This record gives sequence, structure tokens and C-alpha cells, in this order.
Amino acid sequence: MLKRTAHISRKLTQNIFRAFDFARAAGMPLNLYVTLHVRETESRSAARTFELIRHKYRVWLNYQSKRWGHRLTPLYVFTFEAPGHPHVNWVLRVPPFLLEEFRRKLPKWIAKVQGPLGPYDLRMTDVDPGSGYKALANYLVKGCDPKYLDHFYLRDLHETHGPQGDFWGKRAGVSPSLNRSAREAANYSAKTRTVRSAPRRSSS
Repeated sequence: MLKRTAHISRKLTQNIFRAFDFARAAGMPLNLYVTLHVRETESRSAARTFELIRHKYRVWLNYQSKRWGHRLTPLYVFTFEAPGHPHVNWVLRVPPFLLEEFRRKLPKWIAKVQGPLGPYDLRMTDVDPGSGYKALANYLVKGCDPKYLDHFYLRDLHETHGPQGDFWGKRAGVSPSLNRSAREAANYSAKTRTVRSAPRRSSS
């Protein structure tokens, strides 16, 4: 049964911030920002549709891992924005040598899941691991619980873009490779933003 939420929780907001920092500290910064309008129907939620698209990304990475002989781990965060027609902000790590292929594949995966793309349904933007990296993380979580806007210094963004509305299903998420257990396994310090034992590199 789908759960309805009105905002991103404090815990998940913090998890997303730390996932961004952890990826960069481990030498695998998130490097592609995808904005996708997701079609919601009576039979399938936007959250489920995006889950199917993510699955194709994971299957593709698994294939590439076998092809190149080393593990390529899915690394990503995402948040939905719900007013009107829902769209998802998806920031992920694509091995640089596979970026061109991913850019070709993604529109095809989306079309298979939800039908032909419209002219404004998909946008892909490279992410600079230095300039703008933290600002992008802030933008993704601008719909966090209003009680914590000041704590996370997000009030200006929230007031500029407004509440993100009610959403059914998984509103935001972090890949298992970047979540709390992965960070703990790598002895990641949120205070110093350093790792003692980085996860196996997923790209070069």
C-alpha cells in the first residue's frame, strides 16, 4: 500500500546530504543530473514507474561489470517534486567512459517503461564535483520537513520554490551503496568528510 507524504523527512534529508559528501570523499562523485517528468496513471504510481527505470540502470551496470571485469556499483540519490505533473530529480554516478552510452540508453529505457518521450520530458546535465555540487544537493531537498528548514539552511530555497505537495510512494531515496550502512562500513566521518576505507571503486 502506498504511503502519502507532504515533505522529505529530516532523516532522509540528512541522508541525502551525506550521500553526496560520501560519494565525493570516496573519489566517486555523482556526475550526472537527470530531470524526468514521470507519467502517473490509475494503475501505476510515479514512484513505481521510476523504480522500473532505475532497475534498467542497475541491470545495465551489472552487464557492464561483467563486460569490463570489475564491479560497477549503482550510486544515486533522487527526490520527487509533486505539484501538477510529477517529476523526479535523479543525481547519479555513471562511469565516465560509459556516459555517452548511458545518454543513448536512458531515453530508450524510459520509452519502454512509460511510452514515447515528449520534447520536455527529459534533461541530462553534467555535474561538477566542485562548483555547484553542494548547491545541487540543497536543491534536491528543498521540500524537506518545514520544521527543519532553518536547521539545514533551506528556507530561502523552500520559499522560492514553494511546498512540493503530497506524493504517493517513495518520495526520495539513496542507493544502498551510499546509505548509512555503506558509510559506516567505509568508516566515513561526516564531520571531516573523509573515509578510511573507501568502497570498491565503481568507475574510473
